[in-house]
Amino acid sequence: MEVILIKPVRKLGKIAEILKVKRGFARNYLIPRKLAIRATELNKQLIETQKHDLEGKDLKIRAEAEAINTIISNKELVFIRQSADDGRLFGSVNNKEIAESLSKASSQSISHLNIILKKPIKSTGAFVVEVRLHADLSTNITVIVARSESEAQDYARINKQDAASPPEGFDQQEVSINDIEQL
Repeated sequence: MEVILIKPVRKLGKIAEILKVKRGFARNYLIPRKLAIRATELNKQLIETQKHDLEGKDLKIRAEAEAINTIISNKELVFIRQSADDGRLFGSVNNKEIAESLSKASSQSISHLNIILKKPIKSTGAFVVEVRLHADLSTNITVIVARSESEAQDYARINKQDAASPPEGFDQQEVSINDIEQL
């Protein structure tokens, strides 16, 4: 099925691009989320006339995303949670909680869909989480999950020391409870 993108989609294409995608992907993902429309002759003509306006709107959205990016980049969020002695949480920290906390800390509206978290955080430690604000603009924040404020400060201190020499090949960095006990 051919579709025309009306918003930029990461790893797929830019505005007004005509793409051939699987029917299910178009029907179940792109079209309901208003990322694309069907590529009929009428829609192709309509997009050609509105291409400049769509690109202008996208530039405006990107400028807003860049402004938010400067505010939240390298921000640290602290979550105090109950956990077992080995560091496993009684519950988890998910992308919705991170988005709410980040919105409060930065006084900007950030959706939970912008928080890229492979799986909920289920242990104490310091984690690097990606925040994707636009199709081609993302930043990292540090999420610290601890049992107390003093433990959170220890994780933050260790995380800052590790930031000077980050390990290669890791996209989510974790500091374990054993690292703190060694101090």
